[in-house]
Amino acid sequence: MPGELPQETIASILKALPMDVTFVDEHDVIRYYSDYRIFSRTPEILGTTVQNCHSQTSRPEVARIMTELKSGAKDITEFSAEKNGQKVRGLYIAVKDEKGRYAGMIETAEWLD
Repeated sequence: MPGELPQETIASILKALPMDVTFVDEHDVIRYYSDYRIFSRTPEILGTTVQNCHSQTSRPEVARIMTELKSGAKDITEFSAEKNGQKVRGLYIAVKDEKGRYAGMIETAEWLD
């Protein structure tokens, strides 16, 4: 990987991003979410599965996306939503280790103009 960053710098970069970022590990467990929020999160979700963070109606779609990312069928899936009358663009991005194995996923959400 070109260059290396200290952990403090990585934390500062994540804090500076104007988007909602969540990391889910390879076992579907939520390990991180950013301070910037579009969709509400509470500290209690850390250590729980991503499925518990979504409504019953959206869980089948979340399961489908997770299956596609884990299997390698897709590396990125985009979604759109609306919150308080404003459009939101979201991405589910597969995270892979040095050997190309699935290591988790990043979910991002950002406001659209």
